[in-house]
Amino acid sequence: MDDPLDVVVVGAGPIGIETAVELGKQGMSALVLDAGAIGQQILDFPPATRWFSSPERLGIGGIPFTTPAGEKGTREQYLAYLRQVVDAFDVQIATYRRVVSIESVTAGQGFQLMTRSLSGLTHRVRARNIVMATGGTARPRKLGIPGEESPHVHRSLGEPHRFHGRRLLVVGGKNSACDAAVLAYRCGARVTLCHRGTEVHDRVKYWIKPELDAMLASGQVTACFGVEVVMIEPAGVVVRSLADGREQLIEADDVLLAIGFESDQSLLRELGVHLVGNEQAVEHDPQTMETNVKGVYIAGTAVAGTQSRFKVYIENSHVHARRISAALTGGSPPEEPVYNALPES
Repeated sequence: MDDPLDVVVVGAGPIGIETAVELGKQGMSALVLDAGAIGQQILDFPPATRWFSSPERLGIGGIPFTTPAGEKGTREQYLAYLRQVVDAFDVQIATYRRVVSIESVTAGQGFQLMTRSLSGLTHRVRARNIVMATGGTARPRKLGIPGEESPHVHRSLGEPHRFHGRRLLVVGGKNSACDAAVLAYRCGARVTLCHRGTEVHDRVKYWIKPELDAMLASGQVTACFGVEVVMIEPAGVVVRSLADGREQLIEADDVLLAIGFESDQSLLRELGVHLVGNEQAVEHDPQTMETNVKGVYIAGTAVAGTQSRFKVYIENSHVHARRISAALTGGSPPEEPVYNALPES
């Protein structure tokens, strides 16, 4: 593009879309780029996964996200909702266009982004400002052990039907691991849950934990707690007791590493944005969301980098979109939302 856009938003998740909506309301030209589909990280959820957040906390652009009985929304319902928002506001989005590099055109005069499509075509986009809304779960965490890249090792549950009649070993003790264990068992898998702790995490969601606890107590799901995984072999997984150091092989046909995800801050690093601490959180002005690099803004969970304990969610990131819009248009900073219940309630 010869004429620069006002803003390019990198990341077509809920907050990236919401930022483009807010900018569009103010008459600014905005293009959203994403390496995957609209809401790709949500698309990667297992079928019928329910949100932890209640529906009223997930709405964007003033369009309510409603469910048939007011229950917590599913993956499928929210993806349909995102499509509705994009179409309603005519948000300009280029999907499956990975941003491979960002360069300053001249000091203070904008940026040039190079993108690559799935077919390998490259495109060049210019913008006066950039909003990075790349999320905090760009890639799975790794254990760094032998056998981790084997074909029978999975990073997400996907369709649990595929594990019917198979021995599935799930590594992890938080929400994703516990939910996966329950879903896989319900689809006919023989499930073993391995975790470093002596029990599942105490903050596992209230609609998952009681069912899993009952399955563990009855032996429907096998518990293997207080261990660390040291090797993945074709026949199974070698674990070591944290109490006495003894090792054992647990036979398994499939292994699911449900140990969380990490952010990809490489583009921010390339731009010279200051990243702080082990989590690589983004240094920014909390009133405007602008980073130390003029014209580069941060929005959504990407602001916190790789969160060891989540404090930034979609529901408390809506204000980021309004802050950025106000900063770029000279409007008044928005009021902070007030929630009277627990986060993600």
